[in-house]
Amino acid sequence: MSERDGGIETAMLPDVEIVELENGFRALLVERGPLPVVASLLWYRIGARDEKTGETGVSHFLEHMMFKGTDRFPKGQIDLLTSKMGGSNNAFTDNDSTAYYFAMAADRWETALEIEASRMRECLLDPREFASEKNVVLEELAMGEDDPWRPLYQATESLIYQVHPYHHPVIGWRQDLERLSVQQMRDYYARHYGPNRAFLVVVGAIDKARTAARIRELFGSLPRASEREEPIREPVPVGERRACLRTPHSVTRLCIGFPTCRMGERDDYALDVIAHDLGNSKNSRLYRRLVLKEELVTEVSVMNETRQDPGAIFFLFELRDGASLARVEAIVREEIGKQIEEGVGKKDLERIRAQIRSSFLFQDEAVLDLAMKLARFEAGTPEGFRTLATVLPTYDSLTQKELREAAAKYLDFDRAAIVTAVPAAAKAPSRKGRAPARKAEGARRKRR
Repeated sequence: MSERDGGIETAMLPDVEIVELENGFRALLVERGPLPVVASLLWYRIGARDEKTGETGVSHFLEHMMFKGTDRFPKGQIDLLTSKMGGSNNAFTDNDSTAYYFAMAADRWETALEIEASRMRECLLDPREFASEKNVVLEELAMGEDDPWRPLYQATESLIYQVHPYHHPVIGWRQDLERLSVQQMRDYYARHYGPNRAFLVVVGAIDKARTAARIRELFGSLPRASEREEPIREPVPVGERRACLRTPHSVTRLCIGFPTCRMGERDDYALDVIAHDLGNSKNSRLYRRLVLKEELVTEVSVMNETRQDPGAIFFLFELRDGASLARVEAIVREEIGKQIEEGVGKKDLERIRAQIRSSFLFQDEAVLDLAMKLARFEAGTPEGFRTLATVLPTYDSLTQKELREAAAKYLDFDRAAIVTAVPAAAKAPSRKGRAPARKAEGARRKRR
């Protein structure tokens, strides 16, 4: 069936036509001019959260293999055809999803639909290509291990999630990847890749009726895959968790993480504002205190990373040579305490809302950015893409009381994971100096 969404009156919600097929496939079509370009994005509800022990990293590895040949498009043809037509393609895998996207001229973009329909169920997964690409993935993993931030982030993530599959890095554990067989990948592909586990977003200079007909023709007969299983729920933390990494780097770093909420919940918006107020600009509390005033750190970053299951907020710091880890942590605790007690200043809140609004609206400029925006909300929130209608009004409606309550609820150090990364020649920081309690990683947003 096909229907036009008209349920919400708002300039923030594009005119979306919805196409739904009997096998569970769904497409969102947005006609957008004036440039004669089209972006198509096929989003699979398949990611690291679907992997079991012994097969970690298979979602990301399979993403690589989806470019290595299908029954209709031999090895090299997907990239070659895209290049010949003057377009671009890419893909990424994260904790919850795997997505493949094309940007092409409007008179030839339907080739992307043909490619996606072919590789949804008919990838070759040739054993020789599998063995060759495994080396590529292992090299990517090794490069990530050399990155000073990724091991720190992953260690913090693994402390936050003890039983949920988010415990595993998206790129997987080396031991699992080394042992993974082509048959394991084929079984995973057959189990998860199907029209009922995917949806399509097409934005640009399209004929909606023709596009809908072509989607039915190409995807309508494809067989369903298994339905997605719910992962084990993460128990509530009952105390802070700590770890110290010895690294080959010469700089000391600190990451503090707290479990939070799901994408699209009201607290998610509050945490975005709180993250801005604490550490996402030169006007933020932690930047002013730790970089400008105390001169203890050179970098401050706060990431509110909500996901389809409860996410986390991460505080990352790079310390100056000789700076005290205990002192930095004490200041972080102090500034979070002030944020909980005082809330976000009126002028700061106005500035943060203006920054969020600008960033949110800027994503509507390019067809691919808009397709990605629609897809992320479609996949990550209960109301799907319609959530876009309420995003900015929700930010505007947040009260000081709500912001203080959200900070107190989630930034509780009895729920924190605290990881330090110190140079291998240095001694681990002493627990005695710890302040009293008052709570990008390449593979996760990888480009092929």
